[in-house]
Amino acid sequence: MININNDYIGYKTQILPRIDWNIRFFGAHKQTVFSNWIMTKEFHNAFEILIVLDGVQETTIENKQYIIKKDEILLIPPGFEHINKCISTKSMTYFCAHFDIDEPSLRMKLVENCDWVYTPSDSSYSRLKKCLQKWIDILDEPDIMFSKAKLRAQAVLFELLEVLDDIQPQNKEMRTNQSMTTAKYAKEIAEAIKWTFKNKCIEQNENVEYTIHIQPIIASLGISPNYGLEVFQKIYHMSPRKYLSELKLQEAKILLQQPDISLSEIANRLGYKNLSHFSRQFKRWTGINPTAFRKHTNS
Repeated sequence: MININNDYIGYKTQILPRIDWNIRFFGAHKQTVFSNWIMTKEFHNAFEILIVLDGVQETTIENKQYIIKKDEILLIPPGFEHINKCISTKSMTYFCAHFDIDEPSLRMKLVENCDWVYTPSDSSYSRLKKCLQKWIDILDEPDIMFSKAKLRAQAVLFELLEVLDDIQPQNKEMRTNQSMTTAKYAKEIAEAIKWTFKNKCIEQNENVEYTIHIQPIIASLGISPNYGLEVFQKIYHMSPRKYLSELKLQEAKILLQQPDISLSEIANRLGYKNLSHFSRQFKRWTGINPTAFRKHTNS
């Protein structure tokens, strides 16, 4: 909270900070698998958090093995290749969720403070487990409405992010000036891309396709385009072009949930000259066409 004192005028103003983050919850599941079950090598551009509810899991991250026992929690930051395997003699039950946030300084803090495995003896364990249990409780409530389940899941995610923000690693190291500079540049690039995209959506003229060029945006910030691409990839584990694509997808989903806006207008706002081009791209993003998505989310 920000306090602004002004003795001359004779009042004090309290202001909450402005929030302009994309916080995404990619879903979660609970599953029981048998001995020798193995998940092929995965790579996510998001955080993965997992708790073993029964049995034992072996996880290999960047060629290092971790044994996750019953009630222990595993947190894998974005960009790390990993393999999960059941090493119980009979079966294993686990709960797993994926999420992400595009605010670079917080994202980098979560990555750097990650201790991978959290056991019941860790100071932050009970708070982490409480969040995961709330997600599991949603799964175990079969009659809950879809919209209410989404709201509850999102609320739990905010609670989890607060817990992760409070966590300090067991082997704490001071963040270097270089890493802080990297996060600062990545944030500036992300915000410039977001600002450019939002303004294009607002100013868009009918039936005129537009293209947002990434390198000129980076250069306009006084950052070498090649260096900018490098630091952005380091923080976000995706290219600026992919980030722009994610912004378009999120904006498309928001607009599609507003039935008074036509599909043609949505396509136009997002920079597509015709509806068919937008429909093909949206299906590549989601696996379904915009009409089917609108019908599903508004039903």
